[in-house]
Amino acid sequence: MKKIPLPSYLEYAQYYEPFIQQVDSTKSVLDQLKLNAKSLVSLIQSLPENQLTTPYAKGKWSIKDIVMHLVDFERVSLYRAMRFARNDKSPLPFFDENEFAKEAHANLILTKKLLKEYMLTRQSTIAFFVNLPTKTMQRAGMASNYSMSVRACAYIICGHELHHQHIIQTKYLSNPLF
Repeated sequence: MKKIPLPSYLEYAQYYEPFIQQVDSTKSVLDQLKLNAKSLVSLIQSLPENQLTTPYAKGKWSIKDIVMHLVDFERVSLYRAMRFARNDKSPLPFFDENEFAKEAHANLILTKKLLKEYMLTRQSTIAFFVNLPTKTMQRAGMASNYSMSVRACAYIICGHELHHQHIIQTKYLSNPLF
């Protein structure tokens, strides 16, 4: 699949550095997005409903909340990438992930429907980046008061998901309550 070069540290807010570091820069970020999706879907399908809807601690999200958060985050990041790719110079606002999660009511969504929404979002993301001209990948815009490039958005989506998959593995699947 199309190789998108690793963004420089000047192409995103330093907050995103831990996410970008999780992406294997020797492989196509788009291939990694495809593999991440297969891995996450397989994992979610293997878990019982009570495990998907129970937070590992009070005040934390459920696994379903995390999946919906991944969808929301990916949509916001893809929207940012699209605006920047189209050379829109309007600054884009911060989004409150906790408010999004609270209003999404992910635990009420059937797992099959949640995964379908996740996969459709991922397919849209991959299709968008595959169709972009290479020169467009370095275009940048402002999001949450920080400069961000189109290609950084792809890496941030990928690394953000890897971050949350790690949380699921360490906080939820190693939890003796399940």
